[in-house]
Amino acid sequence: MSLAVQSLFASLATLLGGWLVVRFLQGRATTMRLISGVAAGYLLSTALIRVIPESMERGGEGAAYWVLGGFMLVHVMEHGITPHFHYGEETHSEGGPMAGIMALVGLSLHSFMDGLALAAAYHTHTGSNLGLFMFLAVLLHRIPEGATISSIFLMRGFGNRGALLAAAGLAAATLLGALSQSALSLDPAPVLAMAAGLVIYVASSDLLPEVQKERGWKSTLALLSGFGLFLLTALIAPHRHGG
Repeated sequence: MSLAVQSLFASLATLLGGWLVVRFLQGRATTMRLISGVAAGYLLSTALIRVIPESMERGGEGAAYWVLGGFMLVHVMEHGITPHFHYGEETHSEGGPMAGIMALVGLSLHSFMDGLALAAAYHTHTGSNLGLFMFLAVLLHRIPEGATISSIFLMRGFGNRGALLAAAGLAAATLLGALSQSALSLDPAPVLAMAAGLVIYVASSDLLPEVQKERGWKSTLALLSGFGLFLLTALIAPHRHGG
């Protein structure tokens, strides 16, 4: 699958998340939370087992600092640039329209970095199969991210059209990130390492707290499903060292 097709599918997943909120998922927080749990399990597995080792293989121990930098960058984007918001169904309307716009700015930076990571992983050696893992990781968390921005915009009075346009903005940012990485030919080691930090933050700080609101075994099963999807992908596309 070409990078252009992967980027397109990742963008469409963002739009899908936004559309689901507008059409079906308002008031159905459980479904959104379980999707977040599956995404969290897969993202954590991919970051810890595949992306960090690949980035350190390429960039040495210094890549670990880029992981930390990516983690902190997302924290600053979510708690410095934008007012705090919740992944999944938004229930607070404080801050009005401007809070929605600032959330869009912060999540657009997320989306741009997703595109960078998608392209960087695609251009690693074929035997690593990292492109497939990163594609699935981006695809899975674009859905709850598209749902999140749409829910935020609906709660702040932008209406259905505004919510869908916000999701489209995130989709465009993902495409722009992929194009930028390919055009600038950035060193994939720090890009992948920063992406790992981003993924770990989003999975542990944004997605996991959402699914943990579900009582009983639902949250655990959702998380285990994400782990299982990773193991299945690893079985189908095992890592092979290459140049």
